[in-house]
Amino acid sequence: MNCKEIKYYLNDYADGHLIDEMRSEISNHLLFCEDCRSYYNDIKAFINEAEPSSGKSDFWEGISERRTGRKFSPKLFTIKPEEKFYYEWGEKSYLYKDPRKKKGGWYVIALASFAVLLGIALGFYFFTQSSAAFWPVEKILGTPVVGSEVISDHGMLKVGEWIETDEKSRARLKAGLIGEIDIFPNSRVQLLETKPDKHRINLPYGKINAAIWAPPGVFFVEIPSATVIDIGCMYNLDVNTDGSGILKVISGCVVIKSGNIESIVPANAVCKTKKSFPPGTPFFEDAYTEFKNAINEFDFGEERDEALNTILNEARDKDVLSLWHILSKVSSEEKEKVFSRIKGLTVLPESITAGGIINGDKVMMIELWESFGYGSIKNINLN
Repeated sequence: MNCKEIKYYLNDYADGHLIDEMRSEISNHLLFCEDCRSYYNDIKAFINEAEPSSGKSDFWEGISERRTGRKFSPKLFTIKPEEKFYYEWGEKSYLYKDPRKKKGGWYVIALASFAVLLGIALGFYFFTQSSAAFWPVEKILGTPVVGSEVISDHGMLKVGEWIETDEKSRARLKAGLIGEIDIFPNSRVQLLETKPDKHRINLPYGKINAAIWAPPGVFFVEIPSATVIDIGCMYNLDVNTDGSGILKVISGCVVIKSGNIESIVPANAVCKTKKSFPPGTPFFEDAYTEFKNAINEFDFGEERDEALNTILNEARDKDVLSLWHILSKVSSEEKEKVFSRIKGLTVLPESITAGGIINGDKVMMIELWESFGYGSIKNINLN
């Protein structure tokens, strides 16, 4: 990434909302780029000053010295008594109103805040009800193309349209009020649907980073091998031109579904996909190399029996995530082996029995999942 792109992501970097790959790249850049490092320090200064725990009664107090290294004496001059103030900070000046000095000031602020919230609510309603719904597009770098037109700084992506990035381009989609999707170079994305209860895009190839704060089962990504369903999270999705892909979940949870087969991927886990195959088995990135190789062979290779033995032998306590998924992919005899290994790795509720798991009891499988501490999956609508 160049300096312009680094600066674009620095707010997210400061808030800890980026994937590890991007955080590492930005951290390395900041070590050697004085301009970007200074820009980042300014952001951190403002964030730190805004923290309630700082105990400061005045946001501006002392900030000029911290940001510039020079001490200015801020001056406050009354322009109109009890209404307007002129604030001088170093070489910069600001004009503002102080509602605390005017009768009814806080009442005015409350009304203004209500008006803003009402405007957002009405805007969202009319946006979602419109037959010509669209998502705003923001250029991050290069020359992203929507349809056949290159967007300069901002544009819009209508239902049915494609946005494409070349090797030097990046863009950001504002997904209504449900989240944001960053589109990386050499990617192709289509907006398929945007409704109050469902938003869908198509990613035949390329890489996206999605930050979604919608309710579970509202945001969908169609990829060649499956459907990726958001459960309120942040994740990275990379799809190759041959249809294979890899999902990395940063926070929350994601479901990959193909037909009746689902893979549930929690934070810090990875799941691979391959065209003409069911969704792969999720695993944690820090798993042993032998374990990860065996998962890949079990899902997409031919030596499944040998791969399963390696998986069982190399599994750690937290790898019960993978073993839970494997329970639905093996024979009854193999289920018994897998369940026995799970019991050896974690403490299970007495209500979960080998017989119930081997017979595929759905309620018991959900209870087993929830005993791992990954949250409830009972009320998730994935259709």
